[in-house]
Amino acid sequence: MIKNYFPQPFYISNFDSSLIDLKYVTTRKWESNTITSWHNDNQLREKSYIILIEKLSEYTNKIISKKHKIELLDIWANEYLKKDFQEQHIHPGSHFSFTIIHKCPPGSGRLKFYNPYENYGMYYEEIFCNYYDFVVEPMQKENTIIIWPSYMRHMVTPGSNKTKRITYSGNIKIII
Repeated sequence: MIKNYFPQPFYISNFDSSLIDLKYVTTRKWESNTITSWHNDNQLREKSYIILIEKLSEYTNKIISKKHKIELLDIWANEYLKKDFQEQHIHPGSHFSFTIIHKCPPGSGRLKFYNPYENYGMYYEEIFCNYYDFVVEPMQKENTIIIWPSYMRHMVTPGSNKTKRITYSGNIKIII
């Protein structure tokens, strides 16, 4: 299902995360010291690649009217324990980004997106309170995929979970 937040086309759907066979090694990166395999030697099996591209195509075929191909630029895993978080960021150099929620124990942090027009909308917040969101937290449960335009600012909040929250994230480029 495509939802328009801010209005930007977000895709939120069920996705069997066990179909992603990703071999990875984690390190701690970024200011948040997140446990991640970003820019490490991640190896996605061919069958998983095909399944992922098919799922990503469900989204791109709905929002891109021209015939196109999807290039998977990268995919990585993030692991979050209690109090782990990811600071606000965007994914430059790609058209769309995605997160697949593989494990989401109770108390897990939340993926939050920020309105790209936030700086322009501050005067409208009071009068458009029912129509003007500054922050959106899409549905987040295990076996969910969320796809969004890569320029959307987002973060993961600290959680209180005692077991790992595991996500697979990545970036794609559209070839017309």
